[in-house]
Amino acid sequence: MRFPGVKMCGAAVVVAVAVTGCGGQSVASNGDLATLDASAANPSGHLRVGYFLPPRPVDPYTVPSTVAAFPYLTPLYDRLTQIVNGENGSELAPMVATGWEFGPDGRSLTFKLRDDVTFSDGTFLDSAAVKASLERARNLPGSTVASYFSMVSDIETPDASTVTIRTNRPASDLPYVLSGVEGMLISPKAVGNPDLDVQPVGSGPYVLDSLRVGDSVSYVRRDGYWDPSAQLPERITITGFADGNARMNALRSGQIDLAYAMPGDYTQASNLGRGFGFYSYPPSTAYVVNVNTNSATMARPEIRQAMNFAIDRDGINKSILHGQCAPNPQAATPGQVGFLEDPPIRYDFDPERARQILATAGVTNLEIDMMSPARVSPVVEIATAVRSQLENIGIKVNYQEVDQAEMNTRFSQGDAYDAVLNGRVPRPSSLQSFQYWYRSPALFPGPRPAGFDETLDRAFDPALTADQQAGALEDVTSIATEQAMNVFICATPTQFAYSDKVIGATDMAMSHIQGVPDLRHVGIAK
Repeated sequence: MRFPGVKMCGAAVVVAVAVTGCGGQSVASNGDLATLDASAANPSGHLRVGYFLPPRPVDPYTVPSTVAAFPYLTPLYDRLTQIVNGENGSELAPMVATGWEFGPDGRSLTFKLRDDVTFSDGTFLDSAAVKASLERARNLPGSTVASYFSMVSDIETPDASTVTIRTNRPASDLPYVLSGVEGMLISPKAVGNPDLDVQPVGSGPYVLDSLRVGDSVSYVRRDGYWDPSAQLPERITITGFADGNARMNALRSGQIDLAYAMPGDYTQASNLGRGFGFYSYPPSTAYVVNVNTNSATMARPEIRQAMNFAIDRDGINKSILHGQCAPNPQAATPGQVGFLEDPPIRYDFDPERARQILATAGVTNLEIDMMSPARVSPVVEIATAVRSQLENIGIKVNYQEVDQAEMNTRFSQGDAYDAVLNGRVPRPSSLQSFQYWYRSPALFPGPRPAGFDETLDRAFDPALTADQQAGALEDVTSIATEQAMNVFICATPTQFAYSDKVIGATDMAMSHIQGVPDLRHVGIAK
């Protein structure tokens, strides 16, 4: 089985291929236990994690953000596929599916299932359970993940161990979609339960012990789980700390064992000293200005290009992001399939060129309305710098901080604001990323440039070789960059500080791709 179109690091991979960069960079490598295997884990251990976002309700199909929900939901739910940390970086691999195969036309995908998986209510996970769960994801009123399944036309269950998903287009991205929160499987006996947001019934390695929405969540190991290596500690607790100093102080004082580090936490997190470790995964999350091309102003590519030349990316990185956000003036990030070594336009910091572009276009007295999420650091600080730099080339910015959920709603309506500055997180495959970044109204509410959709559509064909798909994605990046479909700023790594008792902090698969911890296979040493 081969999954084309994602970057491979080193030798070819048979069952799965690398989907992002090749490994991370250890910056201050105390805490050598972080790389030890499961045999060193304490089976009675309690892993305590500090994250920068608090827990929300735990129904995977109604979460406001699948990325933000990932760390909190993966202990509870399995998926058909998963992203694992392999010899060649992060790889797509089976989970409760044992394998899968595309149909000849690329419009169907057949999965074979394990026969030893049960839900926490004792129900066996079979093809009917998979269908019931995915149909709920697609059709539940208020589902926040239904759009991820827009390519699905039907789900068939020829026998108990076989699921065939039929699609309305070639869908080489579907195995990756099913590896995320949107593909999490709920017991068929519970899919109609009205309290799934606080009483989850999944087939994951842990069950919910306590949930304090906005504060913390605790899990306890489930007996009889099919993959004991995914449940190393007996208990896991994740606590949300919005303040980075509070997270680092909690780690230093022994209240938590593993702490997510934002760029502003870098100096403190990487200098905790003896008894602690620090690890930096490859850059993934990017800071960008999302533009609304429904706006007459933002519909003009020359204005968007001028805005890109106005941005001092090095200055923002050094003054706000502690040198931890690599300037990245193109649509793809380094290590991602589609990244261009030689982009069609290099948006260097050149305010004079930006002014010339505006003058040539006959643009004067330009004003734009821009939002950013309120009280989210370092986004607010970056927005302040970007506002100043745009005003330096003659663009007045009417800036407003808005609650994240309200901001997304307003922007997706497509008629209220010209731009939004926020972090942008990749998906497990570049196909998913470009689909989400540029076909989601919350991120790109207006018309796309000519040729963009046709070029991206070609990349979804599972019959393409890896090189052919990579070439198509590079063409997508080229259009998005040349047409300045965002104001591109920089890409930041996912970073963690941890006590020297933590096992697996440097091998969390999704941390290679997204700014999230992946706590399966993470534990506490004996």
